[in-house]
Amino acid sequence: MYFHKRKLEKDPFSSFGIKRSVYHAFFKRGMERGFDMYIASGKENYADPMVFKNVYQYNGEFFEPCIEDVKMDAVFDRSGGMSFPTENIGHKVLNNIHFKKLCNNKNATHKIIGNFMPKSVRVESTDELLNQLASFPKSSRVVLKPAKGMCGKGIIIDYPEKLSKEAIANNHEYILQEFVDTSAGIPNIIEGHHDLRVVIVNGEVVLSHVRAPKEGSLLANVAQGGLIQEVPIENLPEFIVARVKKIQARIDEKFGFPLYSIDLGIQNKNELFVFELNDQIGFPSEKMKNSNIFIEKTLDSLEHLTKQ
Repeated sequence: MYFHKRKLEKDPFSSFGIKRSVYHAFFKRGMERGFDMYIASGKENYADPMVFKNVYQYNGEFFEPCIEDVKMDAVFDRSGGMSFPTENIGHKVLNNIHFKKLCNNKNATHKIIGNFMPKSVRVESTDELLNQLASFPKSSRVVLKPAKGMCGKGIIIDYPEKLSKEAIANNHEYILQEFVDTSAGIPNIIEGHHDLRVVIVNGEVVLSHVRAPKEGSLLANVAQGGLIQEVPIENLPEFIVARVKKIQARIDEKFGFPLYSIDLGIQNKNELFVFELNDQIGFPSEKMKNSNIFIEKTLDSLEHLTKQ
């Protein structure tokens, strides 16, 4: 497991709260399956191809420093940035750099799965924004997002007339979208505005949770104050499962079974729209029902990478 910047010590996950035990369970289960399990941190400690310095090895309970450099057979990337992995080792890393680039740009995502998303157009200047706004109904909200934004930062939801007064930086990429009205909720799951996330590992949906915006907001991101609740995958309505399988098939075919989530919203109780894809998935907490399935499927993916 590779981090961009994490202090390596006897227990690197000591501050992870209710997720600490799941990280340890991941490493312990890997050992049970016969893997040598390591944690590495910092691009200064990475050398092509797949060699890492100053790594710590899991001993079944805690982590111990390794004196020698270690050449990895597969890497679970937790760096979150775009500097790793390098392209020449991408096929040995979960996830490879090509998939990370796709998830890091909502306009690029639209090129792959645009027919599952709300009406979306790319804008890079105030003039383009004004021109594109004219193609949206004046009576309906629209959403302006930084194409490479995350955590709900910089998102504006308003009517075209008000958005036309916004000035955006030239040569900064945005995506302008129809607003998906999720106020009708999801049958038997949630009432009102929401954002549903399904997590896919090794070609299978293993986790799901729903987020609801705080009062007075339309943004369900936890970073923006949204509330989160696990949804057992067996409780997902069939129309959602069927639609997700179609999206999943397209992604997996092009990128070789990455680990990712699909964030989506349901309009009028049965119309599904994708908001975005995410390549960096937070580990489930120990309270989540399917945390063990997440661990097992992630290890399956890593084992598959070692054989490529």
